[in-house]
Amino acid sequence: MYLEKINITEFRVLKDIEICFKTPVPEQTASAETGNVINVLAGVNGCGKTSLLDVIFESIESRYNPILWSRVVITLSELGCINNDNGASTLILKTQQLNQENTGKLPPYDAPRIIYLPSQQSFSYQSISQLTINYKFSEKINTAAILGNAEFYIKEYIISQERASFEANPDKRTQQAVDSFNAKFLDAQLLTQLSGLSKEQFNRPVFTNVAGQQVTIEQLSDGEKQLYARVIALMLIEPRNSIILIDEPEIALHPAWQQKIMQIYGQIGKNNQFIVATHSPQILSSVPYQNRILLTKQDGKIQPIHLQHPPSGIDINSILSEIMGAEPRPKELLELYRQYRKFVEDKQENSEAAKEIKARLLSQESEHSEFMQEMAFLTELRDSV
Repeated sequence: MYLEKINITEFRVLKDIEICFKTPVPEQTASAETGNVINVLAGVNGCGKTSLLDVIFESIESRYNPILWSRVVITLSELGCINNDNGASTLILKTQQLNQENTGKLPPYDAPRIIYLPSQQSFSYQSISQLTINYKFSEKINTAAILGNAEFYIKEYIISQERASFEANPDKRTQQAVDSFNAKFLDAQLLTQLSGLSKEQFNRPVFTNVAGQQVTIEQLSDGEKQLYARVIALMLIEPRNSIILIDEPEIALHPAWQQKIMQIYGQIGKNNQFIVATHSPQILSSVPYQNRILLTKQDGKIQPIHLQHPPSGIDINSILSEIMGAEPRPKELLELYRQYRKFVEDKQENSEAAKEIKARLLSQESEHSEFMQEMAFLTELRDSV
């Protein structure tokens, strides 16, 4: 099940808008290993990114809601769709899979889902002793239980890996299981990693942080909680042939982790379509330009821009200025650049006014910054003529 297009007459700030999405077909837009494809939505605050995720989820979840369908038309591919009286596509699941034998069972059962990972600013911890992951067509991740679920999953993962191992040495068997789990997050280069299960704490997973201290999952940093808990929430489901909505995966993550996070999500499950809303230029630059959708405000309306050609660069400054409409430097600093450049062009860089501007610049950046080197080059070039 994949979303090809959505037409919205009116939903919150979104009015008379049509947005198209990349699906796992054709192959060039998807990961060769998993068949997953990632669409990234970007734009300034208030442009409707979260509203778009909400309406996608609500439209597909409550696909027989006549009020919503009268305002939203979605085009779904795969598994067969029919049109209802409003011209909207109604999802027809593969009925041969949804029989009594399969309902409620775990993957590799391949029935599609619509899954929503909402934005999450903070986490509370509650221990759980049982995990329920029966099949649901629509699932909005319960953010209140996400940390406890992640801990339970880690424990069960380590124990199951140990049981499946042929290694006779129990310590080596455990280490192999821990290494297998940490490998899933290898690209993120986390400083805190799983070290094992604590015998003193009823097999609770314990992590080793950068200081060499043993910590439990609720003692991780906010960024580590975001990364472990939300990624594991999808690992639990093992989605296949599904639409996965993720709002602001970058919250509390270091920029280096933001560059890697979509690679980690993209390795989960098979043949899934991810639709991600973000403010992060690092996340935006990590996907092909064809898969980027920019929501802008034009003539008082939110409009989508589907990129038809690559931006001039994939560096953060280019992404900020060309795609996200934000200056990579503060306006005050840009004004100081303008003033000092004018002094250099007029051969007045040794004046008291120019020295004052230069001193203000050097309070914010080095003598060897890109701008100061440019000014030195211009001065040398000017004086050599």
